[in-house]
Amino acid sequence: MSANYSLSKDQVINGALRVLGVVGVGDTPTATDYTNCSEALNLYIKQLQTKGLPLWKLQEVLVPMVIGQRIYEIGPNGADVISDKPLRVVMAFIRNDSTQNDTTLMVISRQEYMQQGYKPSQGIPNQVYYDPQVNSGLLYVYDTPSTTGYTIHLQCQLPISDTLTPTNTPEFPSEWFNLLKFGLADQLALEYGVPAQVRVELAQRAAKLEEMMTDWSQEEASTNFMPDYRFRN
Repeated sequence: MSANYSLSKDQVINGALRVLGVVGVGDTPTATDYTNCSEALNLYIKQLQTKGLPLWKLQEVLVPMVIGQRIYEIGPNGADVISDKPLRVVMAFIRNDSTQNDTTLMVISRQEYMQQGYKPSQGIPNQVYYDPQVNSGLLYVYDTPSTTGYTIHLQCQLPISDTLTPTNTPEFPSEWFNLLKFGLADQLALEYGVPAQVRVELAQRAAKLEEMMTDWSQEEASTNFMPDYRFRN
């Protein structure tokens, strides 16, 4: 018995083309079909990344503090911190490496960071602003570190890996594969000349599955509200 059923990239494509009636049961798509559908699947996965915060891609990224450095590049190929580029930072804390004490950091917006006064002001960072660029991201810390021995721990949403080879398994839990199948069919319907009435039905089904899976993939926790006193006189 198993509880981790999954599909390869080509199996997702085959399923989507069967839904569209492009191939029959037991038939094999052409090489051109695989190429076009692989492109559509990867674009669709990129689009899905913008929907909420998938729990399985929330991972920790560590940023060691350097005296006098207030901007840290996070990304591949020569960045200060080597990692896939985070899509966003959900929360952050700073750890004293010697005592192992953690202090929560405030994740602020670009506007809030720009409103800070003297940005080279040194101390122990208490706020961070994350700016995602094209290939890497930039983490701005405030205050600028005045000492070493501290590491910022970022809880980040990292990108879902591309599926490039026929046997690649899309980086999704098994519960998502029905959405990938019908969502890809919806993405391909116009390209393959599917009748308008069928396209409408596919779009509705894909939207419903996407809503279900996006809602299901959020962390369940209580929500607390508290006043923000940062800008009060």
